[in-house]
Amino acid sequence: MVRFAQCIPFLIASLGASPAICAPQGLLNKTVTMSWSTSGTATSADGGAKGFTNINTRVVYVSSAGRTFLRMQIRSSGRKDAARGADKGPGEGSAKGSVRLEGNRLVGTEAFASGARQYVATFDSGFSSCTLSVIDAKAGGAKIQRRGPDGVMYVVDSVSTGSPTCSIQGGNAFSGN
Repeated sequence: MVRFAQCIPFLIASLGASPAICAPQGLLNKTVTMSWSTSGTATSADGGAKGFTNINTRVVYVSSAGRTFLRMQIRSSGRKDAARGADKGPGEGSAKGSVRLEGNRLVGTEAFASGARQYVATFDSGFSSCTLSVIDAKAGGAKIQRRGPDGVMYVVDSVSTGSPTCSIQGGNAFSGN
């Protein structure tokens, strides 16, 4: 159960902004690690078509104050030189990537040049385990366009998501301790 006192900073910070959401007590000072693969075919601006397999990892730390910190990483399977990542702290969410807590779910969204991704970690009642679902979507008849781990912009001709995993551990995975 969430205590009201934990919500006060969120209420104050959200005046004039979106409604405040309090972190569930069971997620405080925990790290959630989610990963999945995406594979398919894509075409670059020069017309070169290629297959791809990427490993996506998202690590979210929920602080003892209920703030979320997000680390995003994508790695092209088999290419150590083609990896990208980004870290986002509270209030640093952008169209490129953000997370929010909704009851027993952590919802992440990422916007592409065209299209978007949503990933949802659903927690058990004790916040000791989770399941993950991931959807890459496009608007109407438009194709997904996104930057690959190699930095090149691609039009995604086909994409499938597989092997979603989700785990929870106590403490801050970002602290290095």
